[in-house]
Amino acid sequence: MTVLLLVTMCAAVAPAQQKPMAPRDQRLYALARTDIKAFAVEVSQGANSDVDRAHAIVQWLTRNFDWKATDYQKRSVQQVIERRGGNCDDLARVALAAMKELNIRLRRVHEVHIRTVSDQREKNARALVEEKGNTYSVFGRHHNDHVWLEVYDSKSNEWFPADPWSGLVGLHEWMEARVGFGKRSGPNPDAADMIVPIAIFAADADGNFSVDRTRHYLVDEFDRLYHGRLHDLPAWKPWVALLDRLDGAVAGAFAGRVNLHRDEADIDSVASTYEELRAEYSRTNRRVPGSL
Repeated sequence: MTVLLLVTMCAAVAPAQQKPMAPRDQRLYALARTDIKAFAVEVSQGANSDVDRAHAIVQWLTRNFDWKATDYQKRSVQQVIERRGGNCDDLARVALAAMKELNIRLRRVHEVHIRTVSDQREKNARALVEEKGNTYSVFGRHHNDHVWLEVYDSKSNEWFPADPWSGLVGLHEWMEARVGFGKRSGPNPDAADMIVPIAIFAADADGNFSVDRTRHYLVDEFDRLYHGRLHDLPAWKPWVALLDRLDGAVAGAFAGRVNLHRDEADIDSVASTYEELRAEYSRTNRRVPGSL
């Protein structure tokens, strides 16, 4: 099993004080600290499907747990609960633990996304690559990584996103917020800096991030989000070609075989190509960016 010390969302400063909790949420939090299964059952009470149960758990965590900058400490799920927050990987592990108690079929997902440029983030990343290895190259000057979950829906026979960092559950909601051309926003302080994912891999049965989901989300569903109007735009073929080129490099970085910083030119190119797609779509459809 590939072991990754995930470094996602480490650029901003964690909130100074924790979110206040309503009385019911205080009771649920006390339950989560002592009996994660009882918590999962209670918080999802009234839900009639795995989709609804996953939504209830994710939304509760998003509302009541704080995002905290990565401090490179390895914590158990119980320690994250006691801390009442953590980075995206911490939050995903708590959600996963609760959903497993309800026998929801799910898997972890690891992405690399385009992020607003930061020379300091690049400096930090290069130092960590030098010290600890290539897995730390999944963040850098113009990119960062992020962890969330996919939950299986037996009715549609499909996997759908569930992200306790952002509160996003469901394919359309996630696509609009993370891939679509609209303004980025969310409950955490650095949501606006996350521009668009460029590689997405789900975990296999051994825990390795080897199940390639890049084309599913960033090609097929992206075009479908805009009613099939993207694949005829001039920037579409370069967009797909760059995703394909970077896909193997990102997979190699997850596995510790590849230093993703060597692909910085392609990362810059895919970022500019995304902006070209946004502009072309806006001109072609005579709408403001983000409209569907």
